[in-house]
Amino acid sequence: MSENKRIAHYIKEVCGQIKNKEVHPAITLELENHFAEKIEDYREAGYREDEATRIAIAEMGDPVDVGRHLHQAHKPRMEWGIVSIVGTLIAIGLVTLYSLHIAQDSKNLIERQLFGIVIGTVVLVGILFWDYSKLKLFSEALYFNTLIILLYTLLEGKPMNGIQYLDIGSFPIDFIGISPFLFTVALAGIFSKWKENNRYSIVKAFAYFLPPCLLLAFGEYEFAVLLYVGGFIALVIAAKPTKPVVLGFLAMVIACVGGMVYLFAKPYQLDRLIYYLNPYLDPDGNGYIIIQSLKAVESASLWGQGFGASLDTLPALESDFIFAYMVYIFGPIVGMAFFILGVVLMLRFLHAIKRVKDVYGSLLLSGMIVLFFTPFFWSIFMTVGLVPPISVNLPFVGFGTVHTVLQMALMGLVLNIYRRKDIQPLTKAS
Repeated sequence: MSENKRIAHYIKEVCGQIKNKEVHPAITLELENHFAEKIEDYREAGYREDEATRIAIAEMGDPVDVGRHLHQAHKPRMEWGIVSIVGTLIAIGLVTLYSLHIAQDSKNLIERQLFGIVIGTVVLVGILFWDYSKLKLFSEALYFNTLIILLYTLLEGKPMNGIQYLDIGSFPIDFIGISPFLFTVALAGIFSKWKENNRYSIVKAFAYFLPPCLLLAFGEYEFAVLLYVGGFIALVIAAKPTKPVVLGFLAMVIACVGGMVYLFAKPYQLDRLIYYLNPYLDPDGNGYIIIQSLKAVESASLWGQGFGASLDTLPALESDFIFAYMVYIFGPIVGMAFFILGVVLMLRFLHAIKRVKDVYGSLLLSGMIVLFFTPFFWSIFMTVGLVPPISVNLPFVGFGTVHTVLQMALMGLVLNIYRRKDIQPLTKAS
């Protein structure tokens, strides 16, 4: 048997122990390089090539043992901590909505939420077992197509509750609300390419930042602007450019956002920002919602008013103020436990980022943290008057089919990145 065939046979035996075939090419190349280096060293020491090959193979060890070790090192892993917390959040959301369904006698509420969860679960599983790194190839296309559809929605969309919806037959879509998620995924891929090629610059970053920000500002959906700006800043920081680039970009963003607030903000939006600091300045107007939310929380006994209790003083209990309703029926202890659950989930996200070595994966996770936890904590803090009231959906708890599917897709992407964290470094090294 020739030396090359002996090495190929050894590598084949090693790969035979590794069930994840995606890493086979990278491991094959890594072992071939290792053998080449070892054989060259022994040849320089005076050994013939066949002797050098035999010694190199013997030093490597039993191929079955090596293969089993590599299988353990590079097999996909699930982040069960995130899965369990997400399952708990979904269960809490269903129980809360079912209580509201009893209070308001709205069967459609719980049925549509269950439909969203089922569809979202299918989407999550589909994304979980897909190679997310392939998405990077379509980053620029995703960015510009999202920009075009967003512009079309603003110009030709169907107005609902003061917001333009993308009108697709009888099924309008909140594309303005979805667009920050799409832009973040697209920009994560664009930034990772810049970082890999050392072409990151403040001018290019701002050129990508400005068009979506202006369009979202025209759409008068404040929270979409907040999500987009927060996600973009997170990506810039996670890309780790030089400090002057980061500081310069942040200065430009602050100036840009300040200018848009000055030019485009409506009086009622500014009033909402002012009166949340002291809602009792206008208790029957701009401060009414905050006061009623605080009263709902304060009126809950230690264990709440009970399952199925009715709360008629707040609007949008199924979405914007569902946390207030949760505390009202279950009590502040459950509300605090829910908040702690969110903190633990965020820590699991941060832990996952540290374990992921792939640049694109870590950028995506950084953006996902902002996209998920900004609405999560804003919805909670809004209930107790710590941030201005705004239209926001509490992830996995608030009612909304599209938002539920979107949040499940986000979790599928997060779990996919973590699951493949031990595959990416080898692929990249190859």
